[in-house]
Amino acid sequence: MANKDNDNNNIVEELRKARRFAVSLAREVDVKNKKLWELESKCDEASATLSRVMAEKHQLQQAYDQAMRKVHFLGLEKENMRSDMDWQVKKIGMQNSNLMKELACMQEKLASQAKMDKKQSQDDLDRLNVLVEKDKLKSQEIEELSSKLADKIDEIQDMEALNQALIVREHSSNQELQDARKELLSIFPTLPEGETVGVKRMGEIDDHPFKAACLREQTSGNKWKVKSLELTSLWQAKVNDPNWHPFKNMLKEGKCQEVVDAEDSKLKELRSRWGEAVYNAVANALLELNEYNPSGRYAVSELWNLKEGRKASLKEAIQCLNRLLKALNPSKRRRVVSTRV
Repeated sequence: MANKDNDNNNIVEELRKARRFAVSLAREVDVKNKKLWELESKCDEASATLSRVMAEKHQLQQAYDQAMRKVHFLGLEKENMRSDMDWQVKKIGMQNSNLMKELACMQEKLASQAKMDKKQSQDDLDRLNVLVEKDKLKSQEIEELSSKLADKIDEIQDMEALNQALIVREHSSNQELQDARKELLSIFPTLPEGETVGVKRMGEIDDHPFKAACLREQTSGNKWKVKSLELTSLWQAKVNDPNWHPFKNMLKEGKCQEVVDAEDSKLKELRSRWGEAVYNAVANALLELNEYNPSGRYAVSELWNLKEGRKASLKEAIQCLNRLLKALNPSKRRRVVSTRV
């Protein structure tokens, strides 16, 4: 009878342990589901922000291009009107000069021919009046051209103000894109490996060539691992040193660019001692650091297309997150957990 009671007690104890284990497992699943919901929320927010910003940026670009075309057209029209006005002024000046000469000649003629026929004199006066009226008409044309030119100048100033506003809005949109990129950088390190998009530390030396080189020289024991770690740390410190600038200017694809100076004494010694692969690892880290953080000289994180070896776009990063969320299928996971509990 005592043995039977002991067996029952053991069974009860095992059931209690199983229940505690089930409760613990359910809590752990709830915590993971909560994290999954938070990740899904961040992804939806980043996707919505990207879509809104990209749409707004497209509209801004269209407005900017249209404004630039109008400014260019108004500028050409302004130059044409200015040239036309200059020509009219010059032409009227010449006409005025000729008119003054003609008036002087006529005055001399009238003075010398005071006893001329009255009708002839009247005809001369009428001719003078016609010339004066023509001169008045030309002056009115100049005033109208000047007024139109002033209106065009005001319109160009308005377009320049609009252009400045578009530039400010574009800067704001770019800032929102940078903020979204920073948010994604905080999410991707927590994702599983093997994805197309990940986080790459720009300016950080790839240690694989160092490991391979040290393994070739020291095949016994684990000394090669220690040596590889020491060499990688040493050259990472040199790459981060702001006083070391092994670059030179070179004309590349029609542009003057900074490239790694292969004749630098330290790099020549590195290549001679450890080979081309190790040299390339250090040179790539130098180029990345010179591009992404030349003043700070420390590695910075960047969203990276691991498959194509290039900077990943925000669209690619969000597509990757959406694909992961669909694969996890949280609604089914929640139903399974509820059934087990």
